[in-house]
Amino acid sequence: MEDKRSTQLTLPLELTYEPKHKELVKQHWNVTFARQGRMSVSAKRIMARVIDQIRDDDFKLRPYYQFRIVDIITDVGISKETAYKEVQGSLRELLAAVWEFESIDSSEWFARHLLDSTKERAVGYKDGIITILLNPQLEPYFIQIAHYSTHQLNNYMGLKSWYSMRFFEILSAYRDTGLWCPTVEQYRQLMDCAQEKDKRGRVKWDKDGNPKIKYPLTKDLINRTITEPLEELANTNLAFDFEPVYETDRLTRGRKKIIGFKFTLKRKQDGKIPEYWLQHTSISKVIAGLRSWKVTDKNIALYLEDIGTKAANKLVYDWQLKENSNDRIEDRAKYCNAVFVRMGKGAQERLKQEVEDALEK
Repeated sequence: MEDKRSTQLTLPLELTYEPKHKELVKQHWNVTFARQGRMSVSAKRIMARVIDQIRDDDFKLRPYYQFRIVDIITDVGISKETAYKEVQGSLRELLAAVWEFESIDSSEWFARHLLDSTKERAVGYKDGIITILLNPQLEPYFIQIAHYSTHQLNNYMGLKSWYSMRFFEILSAYRDTGLWCPTVEQYRQLMDCAQEKDKRGRVKWDKDGNPKIKYPLTKDLINRTITEPLEELANTNLAFDFEPVYETDRLTRGRKKIIGFKFTLKRKQDGKIPEYWLQHTSISKVIAGLRSWKVTDKNIALYLEDIGTKAANKLVYDWQLKENSNDRIEDRAKYCNAVFVRMGKGAQERLKQEVEDALEK
């Protein structure tokens, strides 16, 4: 019998466009706080190189994303000799990756594969070029997102631990307060250290009838998941201090139990616009527009990330419309700063609530 598989065509994996990286990764809050299984650092770097190609004004995902392998192996200790196997293993991980999502009221639960392997063009690697197809069902989480965490790609790509990368993502959500205080259980969920489950989502049990859990001793959880991020993030904008939170209402004698963690960012927002914003073409244009309407650098530094460049551009456009109408703005500094700050604080409050809701699941 003729093997029909040999007649199937697969589109070539050569680079078909020049990837443009914006050096900022933006990630929807529901993705940051989704139940992500642990994956290799190389797999996380691949996803970062995909996400940072998505533009603020994109309306749809690209049919596929491509970039050079050097973009993920530079300065991270991966040799050219082992790069092929590293990429191959990471692509297998990403093809198998499933993220779980749950509505705030827990009335809805669903799961999505991260990548799309159903198209004629394949996820793969050839001649130093990696090709990735995102699952189109995840498009709302990556396109035109109002709430996202942003972080410098250079720092993120230099991390060597999955836990460090996870800290980088999560702590980016707490830039305004500089404080993250999860319970031990919340922390375990976000760090993929909660109860182990089988492929059907059922809890695994040990021989003594107890649910299996990764790093069951809290001291091991701390040593295995917090020690390395403390060191790796020490020279980034997200350097942090850590201290355990102990129970306060213990009725019996003995050592108090650790019930939570307190992570405090060392660097407070200083009201200065980061230099890398000014060096980035699209962000610097947004800043120039806001400055032309007398929005202060302090307010731009504090709220632009939360408002987002697209919404900030719309503000400038709306102000220009007012200027060309009979309802002109008399005092730009007073009016525009008030509007910008109110919008920024509102965005921050919504983001905090989303984080709290996600952590309560």
